[in-house]
Amino acid sequence: MSALAKLCLLWGNKVSGSDITYSKLVEELIEWGADVYVGENKEKIMNADLVVYSGAIKNDNPEFLMALNGGKKMISREYFLYEISTEFDKVVAISGTHGKTTVCGMLSKVLEESEVYFTAHVGGQTEKGNLVYKGKDIFLTEACEYNRSFLTLRPDIGVILNVEMDHPDTYKNIDEISRSFLSFASGIKRDGVLITNADCENYHIIKSTYKDIFTYAINSTADLKATNIINYGNGYYGFQIVQKGYPNCDIKLKVEGYHNIYNALATFSCGIMLGIDRRVVQRGIESFKGVKGRFECVGNRKGACIYRDYAHHPTEIVASLHTAREKVGCGRIITLFQPHTLLRTEALFDEFIVALRETDKLYLLKEYVARKEAGGKSSYELYSALREMGMECCYYDTQLELASDVISELKKGDLVLILGAGDIADIGDILTK
Repeated sequence: MSALAKLCLLWGNKVSGSDITYSKLVEELIEWGADVYVGENKEKIMNADLVVYSGAIKNDNPEFLMALNGGKKMISREYFLYEISTEFDKVVAISGTHGKTTVCGMLSKVLEESEVYFTAHVGGQTEKGNLVYKGKDIFLTEACEYNRSFLTLRPDIGVILNVEMDHPDTYKNIDEISRSFLSFASGIKRDGVLITNADCENYHIIKSTYKDIFTYAINSTADLKATNIINYGNGYYGFQIVQKGYPNCDIKLKVEGYHNIYNALATFSCGIMLGIDRRVVQRGIESFKGVKGRFECVGNRKGACIYRDYAHHPTEIVASLHTAREKVGCGRIITLFQPHTLLRTEALFDEFIVALRETDKLYLLKEYVARKEAGGKSSYELYSALREMGMECCYYDTQLELASDVISELKKGDLVLILGAGDIADIGDILTK
């Protein structure tokens, strides 16, 4: 939402908006010239020509009701994003359960190196922020499956990175999610192309229904493959890209984690489909240093390195812990985790237990409730189940209590991993002060 607001400001519109709390994003928008406030303001809503609302806004929201009852023109974020995208010559939409923000950030770096006129709408903070505006030839955006919002887009290049069970408040099971991604693929323009991961199980479903596919993989047969993979140490990987059976170029990543090989392959595939010289694509990928909050080192305390990662799905947690183990070696991994939504915790309860057992010590924070939910399982229930299995872990209702105990536990050589998409990220600031 904040990146879209910035784009509207750049195009000469007056922008106002509200949030439930004051944050760095709110402060940033004010600096950009937006009239942003915390809470409700009837006058500002009634002065608006258009009201854009996100999926987090429910029908009983006071400002939503003001706009509705006041006869204001209203549009949801996903349809507004589609309207924005029609202003560009070509649209590239990155979808998938994991990796969307990283691939968007990486591809944005490639486009910047190529000097094409593009705009990148990123779901996280890169070194250039969450909006990069260079022109209207190409619009790069994340295509999120939550609430099926990505189905509004009509991209020229659509990317499906992976498909797993998530968002149980939108989807009942993996079959529903798979069908939704198929619908996303069918929304690609007639002369467009779908790029997808051939190592993903969902690829076989997509392959049978969508023909214009460019594939990448590590293990499976694909148009683009990573071979001769080397771990240079501390979780940084290098590999050779082979295209249609012929060596193309060598890549050495500046972002940690084996999973980022897949992200680089997706990015390289997009670069090729956009007609960018492979050397420019390589340069962009190799110069990409990551997205804020994605396995990001935020400081040190008592000789322990502290990392923050947005991971809130079991698969993401496993990838983060695997990367942490490569960095710390025989040292301890101390994990701080906050479940994100009660329904996700319930739907993936067993997977969370398996994933979290990979750490040496675990601290659980009370769940972050991003929206109203009926049912689900709490962080305390996850804690209880792990304790019953004999795992050493602790539970806390507040950040300060958790941070205080972690500080007293730290030893030189430890790696602290703060995981979650909620306000647990703030603990990094507490631990490093």
